[in-house]
Amino acid sequence: MPEKTALRPYGKEAVKMKKRLAGFLLCAIMLFSPVTLLRLSAAVGNDFLSVADGIIAWKKADNRSVNGGYLINEAYLELAGTTPGDWYPIGLGRLGIADNYAGYLAVIRDRVEERYSQPGKLSAAKATEWHRISLAILAMGGDPTDIGTDADGNPINLIADGTYDRGKTTPLGRQGINGWIWGLITLDSMRYDIPKGAYYTRDDIIIGILRQQLPDGGFALSGKTSDPDITAMALQALAPYYNSEKKYTYKQKSLGQEVTKAVYQVTEEALDCLSAMQLDTGDFASWGTENVESTDQVVVALCCLGIDPLKDERFIKNGKTLLDGILKYRMSDGGFVHSYAYDPDNPTSHPDKSNSMAGEQTLYTMAALWRQSMGMRTLYDFREEQSNALKQRISDLETGISAVTASADRTALEELLTAFYSLPEWERSYVKGYRRLSEAAVSAGIDIDRIADTTGVIESPKDGQNDSVLLYFTDSDRKAADGLPKRLTTEQYVTVTTLLDKLRQCGDFDGKDAYLEKLSKAKTDIAAIQTEIDSINADIRARLYPFTNMTLKDRKTVNSIVGRYNALSEYDRAKIERWEDVVKTKTQLDNILRGIVIGVILSVTASVAAVFLVRRIRKKRRSKEKAMEELAAQYENEDG
Repeated sequence: MPEKTALRPYGKEAVKMKKRLAGFLLCAIMLFSPVTLLRLSAAVGNDFLSVADGIIAWKKADNRSVNGGYLINEAYLELAGTTPGDWYPIGLGRLGIADNYAGYLAVIRDRVEERYSQPGKLSAAKATEWHRISLAILAMGGDPTDIGTDADGNPINLIADGTYDRGKTTPLGRQGINGWIWGLITLDSMRYDIPKGAYYTRDDIIIGILRQQLPDGGFALSGKTSDPDITAMALQALAPYYNSEKKYTYKQKSLGQEVTKAVYQVTEEALDCLSAMQLDTGDFASWGTENVESTDQVVVALCCLGIDPLKDERFIKNGKTLLDGILKYRMSDGGFVHSYAYDPDNPTSHPDKSNSMAGEQTLYTMAALWRQSMGMRTLYDFREEQSNALKQRISDLETGISAVTASADRTALEELLTAFYSLPEWERSYVKGYRRLSEAAVSAGIDIDRIADTTGVIESPKDGQNDSVLLYFTDSDRKAADGLPKRLTTEQYVTVTTLLDKLRQCGDFDGKDAYLEKLSKAKTDIAAIQTEIDSINADIRARLYPFTNMTLKDRKTVNSIVGRYNALSEYDRAKIERWEDVVKTKTQLDNILRGIVIGVILSVTASVAAVFLVRRIRKKRRSKEKAMEELAAQYENEDG
């Protein structure tokens, strides 16, 4: 039996991981059985999990994952901390699918610490870098409020730096409405408290979204034409506030005038706008192109609002549902195409090939649909699942609300309102039909604010207890550390980073210090290799690009770069940019030099030959002259 060494839990990360694993245990078991998966899909009326399973299978193949291997493998982890690398983990995590969670957390922690050593940290302009990474960390069971340390040894809090304190460095809305939208989604992912003295309040961020609404009710990244993607994303952010009676006064940019609205009013206007934009085929077009991602975002928005995307009549066109609009883009390999029309502005998206971005967005859309069908929290609500007791309270309240009529008894309405406001504040968004109750109460002249202010919150009991989590540094981990090649390359970055992260949190055992020393040195060596790769690429860009008008003066630089390139491993050489251009340049300069050398040699040879010929001619001439002199002297002697 392999030796196991107990690890200390990852603090908040371990607790959350345990909660996730406990809540999704049944799902994880079922996902290993295709028969069970399909059976469950049929039971909920839609094959959401099988669609997700197809996307994952395609992405594994695209990612060259071995049979039965993880999607988040070493090749994939090269992308951790980037837009292409963080969304699949979100989809996997929200579906409860077992994968390389620990590997992702180890690498992203290292990447975040590295980027925090730079002046702009994650990004000088884009707050969404903080938001996307935070959501991925949460999906993997981590804690974005404590993800490594900065250069001064302070804990890194991505939620503070990316949301409520973002304005201390760069305005949250610098990149437009996206910063406000995803800032609010991230802030509400765990319903984080905003401390006193923060730069932004929740109301600041909500207003930052509301004021961007266009006259037709929708939203856009820029311009005056509503876009389905941005409109849907705005609804995803505003969803937790739909059941709130609070009204906001703000200047609506498109109108240039002050308005007062509640979130639910803006939401209904945006839903009407989306309904009008939906095509007869069930899907949506953005910027003139019919595509799957726009439809994905609308589905996620409706799920966040507690609306069934497949049954709401506003989103059924010509008998086609939103799911029909999504599935029309499904390919035979299980993946999804972005669009069947070629987009010259998006050359990586082919109309006949599965697309990674289309796959990732459809994956987490299936997660949103599945979670809704299972009565779980919404896609971007990462809190522990509601207890059965809380679900029952909400269900009973919804039953009472469904019976409300125009002539409802005032006392009954007040009792329903009291039941609503006795719920914890952040659970009230899960009550379907509250607007019906609210409208009936207003019609009956009931002071809703009075009931809200005088009703005490009642906490529901938990369903059982969570056991502690033990992690282990196993024999396989030791073998992986022992098996590192003598000559390291950046190919070992993920392995070393993951092992070192795990080892640093491990309890003491014989040989731990040796492993720490070995892995720490390995990480340092790999970092040095990466620095050299980055330096070579920087030199190519700064000193050689665009590779025109190169002269012999540049030959020393080229030869230096070539020498540094040759010193790298074959794996690391592949990371050098524009290498073919470097080789061509070297060949051209070598040919120029060779031509010059040959020319000099020929010139010298010709000169030597000329000198030799002149000397020979002169020698012959002197010999002839001497012979003539001797002959003349002989004649003179004979005459004498």
